[in-house]
Amino acid sequence: MIRLKCYIFLLAFILVLTLFPADIPAVITGQCSECHTMHNSQNGAAMVSYVFGAETTDAKDYLLVGTCLGCHAQGGPSMVANVNGINTPQVYHTDATGDLAGGNFAYILGTKGSGASDAKGHNVVDFGNLEDTLSSPPGHHDPDGIGVNITCAGIAGCHGVRKSGSGIYGNHHRNVDGKLTTADQAYNSYRFLTGVKGLEDADWEKTISVSDHNEYYGANTPMTYSGNCNICHNPSGIRPSNNTMSGFCGTCHRNFHVTDQIGGTSSPFTRHPTDVILPGSGEYASYNGAGNPYSLVARIARTTVPDVPGDTVNPGTDVVMCLSCHAAHATDNADMMRWNYKSSTLSTAISGCNVCHTAKN
Repeated sequence: MIRLKCYIFLLAFILVLTLFPADIPAVITGQCSECHTMHNSQNGAAMVSYVFGAETTDAKDYLLVGTCLGCHAQGGPSMVANVNGINTPQVYHTDATGDLAGGNFAYILGTKGSGASDAKGHNVVDFGNLEDTLSSPPGHHDPDGIGVNITCAGIAGCHGVRKSGSGIYGNHHRNVDGKLTTADQAYNSYRFLTGVKGLEDADWEKTISVSDHNEYYGANTPMTYSGNCNICHNPSGIRPSNNTMSGFCGTCHRNFHVTDQIGGTSSPFTRHPTDVILPGSGEYASYNGAGNPYSLVARIARTTVPDVPGDTVNPGTDVVMCLSCHAAHATDNADMMRWNYKSSTLSTAISGCNVCHTAKN
């Protein structure tokens, strides 16, 4: 009888999994020891972890074998590294074949590219890369007193839960991959950017093409700052009220991304607009040439997160966003731009601009 009851329970459990698969998140897999240590020893020797390219055996929070940089910024020759048996995206590397979607902090430090420069990306404390020029984030919005020296995660970072005493803790265990449209927690948000919706490329854009890339969520109207900071800054953590990538950037760089500072939703604009529809008429109708193929230089966002990456763009429907022009971490160009807009050669300087502004070609 006991065995029969066990079988019935097992069948019932399998039925629940079958009927409600969407409620079961795709969590990280593998042995605990791939990321954690119990005694910091193996075969009588201390466990070795990597922090910013250096071998260390010191204690880490949560018994981890490495910090954020220890896993994701090893400084090696590949943009995806094998860390304890796990393929791990690298935000700091010297791979000559390219970079992942977020860019590469190596350009700031000069270990890759045309030379070191703070202006090439976000200044992250974890790299020892302290800001010595700016006193506040560009866009002048810092109600939480974060300042300009940011971290990978936590209230002064981008990833995880952005509130005091929180961070990325626990989110790798519950991580949901792929199409993310709930975005009410860090683990079910695009790339652990709490509140952001989108479609994640499976290999972080190591292989990339017109039909193989991330998809970003956008809105047809930018956020409006009404004087109430609690719309984005509240006890549950800092997050965009509209779930867009541009809205997320606007939680620090407000003046670049809210209606009253941009100048509205139609020309003339005070600043280049984001979270506005790419016009379907005039020069914009010819986005990236005949057939409007998706541009990997001047990207767009979608007002509905698609199931698979799209290989074309729809002027009149798709959205201009921050990442149309910038990368999130760093590039080899000033201001994290996707192309060298400071080039003395005009065709190079406008090579990204004229993807949308085709009459300037």
